[in-house]
Amino acid sequence: MKIRSDYVTNSSSVSYIVTLNLAMAEFARKKNGNYCDRVKQGRIFDLLVDDLKQNGQKIELNGADLVVGKYDFEKKTDCRYDSECEKEVDFATLTDTEVWSYVYGEYFVKAKLASELKGFGAVQVPRDKVKFAAKAAALDTCSACGQCEKGMG
Repeated sequence: MKIRSDYVTNSSSVSYIVTLNLAMAEFARKKNGNYCDRVKQGRIFDLLVDDLKQNGQKIELNGADLVVGKYDFEKKTDCRYDSECEKEVDFATLTDTEVWSYVYGEYFVKAKLASELKGFGAVQVPRDKVKFAAKAAALDTCSACGQCEKGMG
């Protein structure tokens, strides 16, 4: 399968917090035959686990040991999606950069991470808290008069 690399439009920056419970993830991997017959999941699993182990922060939350990492990327330029592919992708032949693009698009943005790889989770967070607060506040103001709150006027 061919992954488009020439797709460029106005970018939108996004950030995701990704969590890993290594014990649960390893259990699910073993339960699934170490992903031997599922190359895509195996590549994605290895890439995420390796990156989180190297760059993530270990925390304990309510008795659960987690590794947490933050991922920042441009949604429209750094992501690749199944819908862009002309045929089945051979994940064994993709570079790590190409796999990351797929992870960003399909597993983070389209929220497939937790459903396809047990032991992982992801949530989108504001990349720039100040800009996000301004955008959120703008949604609360009526565009007709600029004074009343939406739904209140």
